[in-house]
Amino acid sequence: MRAKGIVQTGFILTLLGIAAPALAQSPAGTLMTDAREIATCLCLNQSVLKREGELGAVRATYEALRRSIADQTTALNAKRPTVNVNDPMSVDAFRAQMEKRDDDEARLEQDVYPGLQTQTTAYNARVADYSQRCGGRYMDEPVLKAVQKTLVCTIDP
Repeated sequence: MRAKGIVQTGFILTLLGIAAPALAQSPAGTLMTDAREIATCLCLNQSVLKREGELGAVRATYEALRRSIADQTTALNAKRPTVNVNDPMSVDAFRAQMEKRDDDEARLEQDVYPGLQTQTTAYNARVADYSQRCGGRYMDEPVLKAVQKTLVCTIDP
């Protein structure tokens, strides 16, 4: 199972707190007063949060399938010594379990893991865009409130 542990290598950009600062008021950065700029940051923030949710769902699918494969492998290893090789039905049942595990491994490597990589790349790109445009900046409170009242995001969430 080649994909095992690859996600743990740290390619996911974990920037906790990157999405939330769009609304934070921190005097440490520069002040945004332009309504379009604030709207862009708010929409980017929404997009980051949406992609984070999508990434979490794909990662949960990946982890569930990975655990299932590990459980199947454990069960197969435990059952292997008890298979009666002289009983074709026993051999066929064992073979069917192995094929299911192998099919799940193939699905993990060919579908689920590449999907996780795609979602991770999309999330990281959006976080980088947000960080570049909005990171370390804070929003003028009156302009922020006015923008929030009529905010319509056209950024691809």
